[in-house]
Amino acid sequence: MNIVRSAIVVLPALALIVAACSQAGGSGSPPASTSPTPTPVGSNVTSLDEAAAIVIASDSRFSGVSKLDPNLIGANAWWEGEAIATGYAIRITIGWGDCPAGCINRHVWSYTVTPDGNATLDSETGDPLPPGSLPA
Repeated sequence: MNIVRSAIVVLPALALIVAACSQAGGSGSPPASTSPTPTPVGSNVTSLDEAAAIVIASDSRFSGVSKLDPNLIGANAWWEGEAIATGYAIRITIGWGDCPAGCINRHVWSYTVTPDGNATLDSETGDPLPPGSLPA
């Protein structure tokens, strides 16, 4: 009888965990591209989405990085940003190692994007990236 009760409690919880991981890109790869379309350099950048698109297009390692969704569990690649006096500050974060629990390892790139579309890497911090390509 205890086994049946345990199964009734454990199986729905397991199904919920599996569903959350599969929606969060359970393979550990960056989510399917929902990135904004890049704005050509020299254009008037008027939003965070446009600034982020320029940064994402600047480095193939950022392919598939999408805007941070604070309600998504298990995300391993995202961007976030803010408007600043000189344009936009954009941060790209890529994590690996148990991302459903918040990612054990993270690497962050911080950029400034000017209104005319020039992106400058201001800093790079975090855990060293694994040899070869980014974590899958």
